[in-house]
Amino acid sequence: MRIFGTPLGWIMWLIYQVVHNYGIALILFTVLTKAALFPLSIKQQKSSAKMAVFQPKMAEIQKKYANNKQKQQEELMRLYEEHGYNPMSGCLPALIQFPILLGVIDVVYYPLTHILRLNKDVIASLTEIITANMGTVGQPQLQIIAAVQDPEKLAWFSSISSDVIEKIQSFDYTLFGLDMGLIPSLGWNWLVLVPILSGVTSLLVSMLSMKLSPAASQQAGGVMKTMMYTMPLMSVWIAFSVPVGVGIYWIISNLLAGVQSVLLHVMYNPARFRAEYEAQMEAVAAQKRAEREERRRRKLEAGEPLDEEEEEKPRKKGKKAEAESTEQRDPEAEYLTAKEINRRRLAEARRRDAEKYGEEYVEVTDDDLK
Repeated sequence: MRIFGTPLGWIMWLIYQVVHNYGIALILFTVLTKAALFPLSIKQQKSSAKMAVFQPKMAEIQKKYANNKQKQQEELMRLYEEHGYNPMSGCLPALIQFPILLGVIDVVYYPLTHILRLNKDVIASLTEIITANMGTVGQPQLQIIAAVQDPEKLAWFSSISSDVIEKIQSFDYTLFGLDMGLIPSLGWNWLVLVPILSGVTSLLVSMLSMKLSPAASQQAGGVMKTMMYTMPLMSVWIAFSVPVGVGIYWIISNLLAGVQSVLLHVMYNPARFRAEYEAQMEAVAAQKRAEREERRRRKLEAGEPLDEEEEEKPRKKGKKAEAESTEQRDPEAEYLTAKEINRRRLAEARRRDAEKYGEEYVEVTDDDLK
């Protein structure tokens, strides 16, 4: 975890130099982290809206090539490439949260290293003293702080320089009087509220997310519902296994995630993006049809053989339809008609959004349909 804790430790150290309180520094760190990840959350919101549009097309390809997995994969990749869609792009914010959590755990466990910036040799000497007097310890740096700040145990550290002792004694490792280094345990005490609140806030955020993004929740199906209940339980279990500081981080992070979900829903409404993506997909599909028809017409005029894709429609419609398709249809006019349909559809979606959200209506341009 040190690989993640080192960069986060520097950030926490900088914040602590300003506020001189570890608990408040942890809160500000959590807020900064969420703010830094906000652009990725916007990308995730847009990706969810795109997924809602792509899902029917993906299901159609999977059904059509159910017995040919290689062809199925090729068609799906072609679909993604044509529309510039990356199905994994929405997972990045969730993946980044895990190493940040590991880094926070490391910073909470080792404040002498990350916040007070003590020399490794000094920390080793302090650890030897605390071990000699208390036996095997689970969190040596946290217990060193507690011992140095305890007048009855201060004599243990007589061999340590006074400036180091003074730095540890002045270190405020609390949040409104709550020691960030204590580990919660079951029983009648205030600390037990931290794991409970971490689980409750995690559950509430999951429920809020499902309510604000019903389409994404339906696509995920049972997976989303399973995670909605398992993640809070994991939060409670982990919060009972680590210092209170980690649980506090988790609670604040969950609360900020809830606020962020509401902001994203207002600023980047999924329904709005879905309408735009549908219009873009229709425009691309119409252009592809026009290009395919044009290639087919040229091949027929030149007496060249048609490939499987170009023969598919005539085979279904018969020779009469094929003749009408080659002699009477105008691919360019067909594309323009489809483009105009998409223009009107997107304009109507924008008009509804402008009325609903009190925004200024913006005319649809050809760039919007690319």
